[in-house]
Amino acid sequence: MDDERPDVLTIGRLAHRTGLSVGTLRFWSDEGAVPPVGRSAGGYRLYDAESVARVELVRTLRALGLGLDDVCRVLSGRTTVAEVADAHVAALDAQIRSLKVSRAVLSTVAKRGSTVEETALMNRLARLSAAEREQIIDEFKEEVFGGLDDPGLRDRMRTFSIELPDDPTPEQVDAWIELAELVRDHGFRARLRTWMELNTPVPGRGRPAGASIWWARQIVQTVAEVRKGGIPPEGPAAAEVLSELFGDTDRAAVLRSLEA
Repeated sequence: MDDERPDVLTIGRLAHRTGLSVGTLRFWSDEGAVPPVGRSAGGYRLYDAESVARVELVRTLRALGLGLDDVCRVLSGRTTVAEVADAHVAALDAQIRSLKVSRAVLSTVAKRGSTVEETALMNRLARLSAAEREQIIDEFKEEVFGGLDDPGLRDRMRTFSIELPDDPTPEQVDAWIELAELVRDHGFRARLRTWMELNTPVPGRGRPAGASIWWARQIVQTVAEVRKGGIPPEGPAAAEVLSELFGDTDRAAVLRSLEA
């Protein structure tokens, strides 16, 4: 039969000509991507030179990531290669972003030596939508800064936001995970709220001793210098330093302020 029609190829000869397996060609043929041009008397599929070119086109489109459904739509003229390519570019961009996030999370896991539970949490935090990330920050702002009588602070907090780009770097993903873990920590929120309450001026009332972070720094520096000079904490010289710093202020209140 082949000698009578040298331009006709069996599926075996088509496989030999294209370098593909018979199984692959049979599957493509069954799906309509490379239909036979006819059948032999024995019912075997027959192909021609145009089939060879079609196989090469299908192979190219498949190598670019197109599914057989898209390939068949292109070959049948129901869509164009450009239209399908545009859709696949968008899909690939999404996959690349997802892979970058996965890489960033795994990098953080490796660096921290995280447990399975910590890994799952970090993965969820890294894949939050922009709206979900904003909600976490808004809840944090409300719990820490809400109700404080400071118009300037309210204005600053209203404009404060955390933006993670659509295509973040591994460092940005890692930074967001660290920040999200921090602002979701109830202990951190409570400590920061206490500190804000101590540092927010209240009309008609002075600021508690030790509430200012700048004064706290002065206390730390002063005490460090005294300790460096060899003065023991229990001695009279230390008591004199404390009196100069705090006067008759309630020392327990000062300690609470300093701890905050």
